[in-house]
Amino acid sequence: MWARTPGRGVTLQLQDDYSGVPLSTVARRRRDIYGLIPDFRDKCPLCGGKDCAVRHGLYFRGVVDRDGQVYEDFPVPRFRCRRRGPRRPEAVTFSVLPAQLVPRRRLSLPLMLWLVSLLGAAQRSVEQVLDALASATAAAPEPLVLDAVALYRILTLFSQAYARLQSFPVPGLTLAAPRVGGRSQAQTVAEALSRASPSEAVLSFHRLYFPNLLFDSRLRR
Repeated sequence: MWARTPGRGVTLQLQDDYSGVPLSTVARRRRDIYGLIPDFRDKCPLCGGKDCAVRHGLYFRGVVDRDGQVYEDFPVPRFRCRRRGPRRPEAVTFSVLPAQLVPRRRLSLPLMLWLVSLLGAAQRSVEQVLDALASATAAAPEPLVLDAVALYRILTLFSQAYARLQSFPVPGLTLAAPRVGGRSQAQTVAEALSRASPSEAVLSFHRLYFPNLLFDSRLRR
């Protein structure tokens, strides 16, 4: 995903499974976080050069985990490209997000999947889902409270992903035939992600089908 930071130009966001470590553990790692991800010495994701990418510190963002735990300063590692490869990308830095996170969204992917699944269970209403969320996170330091607008945005995101998956299928993600209506399309994508292997299929889905993610030239032409 390309992102323009005011005063800093363009950067790139990648995603990795972080060796399968849960978000709660990653949140505590800080500088040790680099030990959970590739070092990119063999090939820089930006220019393709060997021994090019170097560590470039951390930035911090807000994250809400599946259990409602809120991390206001979740660490995300960054790298800097020294342009030693054949390509000349616009970006000079890139960051590496855990696969459980969605770029530009505070809510984690597991939490989004759970909320979408609740809508499909016994055909709950939006209000019932929001009440269930508040009850499920009541044990957290601060119970998680969302409004209907936030939930509808999640449904829209997954419905958009459904349309993209129809045009560009991802190996390992099998979509069942949806029922009529945008909500059922969102549920179809959520069910496919829940059935898929926890690493490569989900990472491929992130890279290709959430808005503005890259790594498929067919979507960037």
